[in-house]
Amino acid sequence: MARTITACQQAIVYLEILRCMSKKTKRTAKEIRSMLQTRGIHIESQTVQRYLKSLSESDPAYIERDDSSKPFGYRFKNTAETFTQNLTIEESLVFKLVQEHLRYQLPARLFKNFSPLFESAQQKLDSNIGKISNEGRWTNKVAVVPNSLPFMPPVVKPRIFEAVSQALFENRQLEIEYRNAKGERKTHIVNPLGIVQQDPRLYLVCNFVGHTNERHIALHRILNATKLSIEAQGSERFKIANYVASRHFNYTTDEKHIVRLTLVFNSPETKLNLEESPFNQTQTITIEPDGTFKLQVVIEDSLLLDGWINTWHDRAGIISVQKELLESVSTKESH
Repeated sequence: MARTITACQQAIVYLEILRCMSKKTKRTAKEIRSMLQTRGIHIESQTVQRYLKSLSESDPAYIERDDSSKPFGYRFKNTAETFTQNLTIEESLVFKLVQEHLRYQLPARLFKNFSPLFESAQQKLDSNIGKISNEGRWTNKVAVVPNSLPFMPPVVKPRIFEAVSQALFENRQLEIEYRNAKGERKTHIVNPLGIVQQDPRLYLVCNFVGHTNERHIALHRILNATKLSIEAQGSERFKIANYVASRHFNYTTDEKHIVRLTLVFNSPETKLNLEESPFNQTQTITIEPDGTFKLQVVIEDSLLLDGWINTWHDRAGIISVQKELLESVSTKESH
């Protein structure tokens, strides 16, 4: 894995290395690297050695290093079962949050590999539900409230998600059979670039082989997906954050319109809410001579923006809405 990895990816590698460990058998860095490769994780030998050194010197250390001869051998300590069988409440809560919120952001095979940890975490939490403790009540004290209508997610076949996520993780091309919104079935070879979750829907961001423009495809409309051995192209220059920032997926047209939005409203509560959670850094709020408030912000025009204005119009005390067009950019894709 020559490219720089994120903290999340690094954490995954650490967990996978721990899964390679045994209490009875000492394993070398070379053997562990080979095991990681069979699981789709490709990193340099020196990186594996560095991770093993870090794990053996960490506090608490779950693995021990035998450096009496080379190559060094690594194995679980006799007390290492605490990692999987005696998780603390705090560790169990973390794994529960990972299970719930990263389900579609980890490669499918890796997610399944963590099943024992998720089960141990759930057992720990279940064992505390009936106890009079802050930890035991925790799972009933945390919730995520969506800021939109709660639709049920479309069905994504597990084999499709596994093929897509593994190809993305290993940076390999994909051959997909796809049914578009018109019901047309087509087969393409694509370079996978990222996965985006928007409310209940998952999208594969990719470009078609032979084309440079990026597009996103709903995973539930992929009928078949096969990971190829060919290395995907374009991932080095692609930034998922930039792609997401450039569009609102299903909430914009082929033209991206940047506007200066001016809202005049009379609710002090709205002023407070918008000062606490502004639209963006260009936002300003001033008090007019008549006591009303005027908000100005440079923002992308979209159905989401119109929906917010319509939803909160009366409650926010909105008196007038003006949009001054500043820029129009075509986002229409040629393929």
